[in-house]
Amino acid sequence: MTWRERLQDVMWGPEEARRLRFVQTGLTVLIALRIGLGSYRQLAGTPDPLFDPVPILAWLPSMPSAEVIIGLQVVGVGAALLALARRWPRAAFAVAWVCYLVLAGIRGSRGKVLHNDLLLLWSSVPFLLAPVTARWGDRTRSRTWGWPLRAATVIAALIYFFAGYHKLRRTGIDWALGENVQYVMLWGPSIGAAKWDSMATWVGETAWAAKATGASMLLFELTFPIVLVWRRLQPLYGLIAVALHVATFLFLGLDYWAWAATALLLFVDWPRLWDRMRRRVPVPG
Repeated sequence: MTWRERLQDVMWGPEEARRLRFVQTGLTVLIALRIGLGSYRQLAGTPDPLFDPVPILAWLPSMPSAEVIIGLQVVGVGAALLALARRWPRAAFAVAWVCYLVLAGIRGSRGKVLHNDLLLLWSSVPFLLAPVTARWGDRTRSRTWGWPLRAATVIAALIYFFAGYHKLRRTGIDWALGENVQYVMLWGPSIGAAKWDSMATWVGETAWAAKATGASMLLFELTFPIVLVWRRLQPLYGLIAVALHVATFLFLGLDYWAWAATALLLFVDWPRLWDRMRRRVPVPG
């Protein structure tokens, strides 16, 4: 296979219709949960001097009122439910996605850009134009079903890669092998809601553990794009991503559950895994 053919397969390769339907449904559920459960209403009282809108919301003069925020949540969740019910699925998904984008932008408009919703938001972009006729039991493989999935995995892999790249660009290899991770582990739990701060403290006070943590994280992020070529590695990297985000929550109290869920959804072929599990379970009688 030439490099052109391999690149085309990475971007436009075939997938089963049922997997497309599964991922579409999963992303819609995640967006509905992020919209409905997010603590956006608390932002309504933000003073104007503390409101620093992200570029997509630069036209806003101040933080929206609680009524506007609640309205966005209601519309977004309602649109997601319509998409799940397959009523005007493409338009409904787009409305839910736009509401989610605005709400995430509002949350990030307080002087510090937040990345909690980044992976789910941008990995969902190909599904704004994805086919909406895929059926649950359809095992037909086609590029028509495959391109949204392949494009979403490319976006997700590049997001992880650039997270590592920017660490190197700004700090160099010292991000992993210097004292950076030690400072994060010792300082982070004091401002978050860490669930396992004793372990974070141990890592921060143990130089080799901090360096190993930083190096393994950097290696994971920088090598993530290899899953686009060696697709068998995708479930492994998906599980490592989950472990990373769970550890971030336990050690630092940072909310990255949407990243973990999106990585599992995109990088594990759940319909095929379900088939394998059914074949291994003996049939009674």
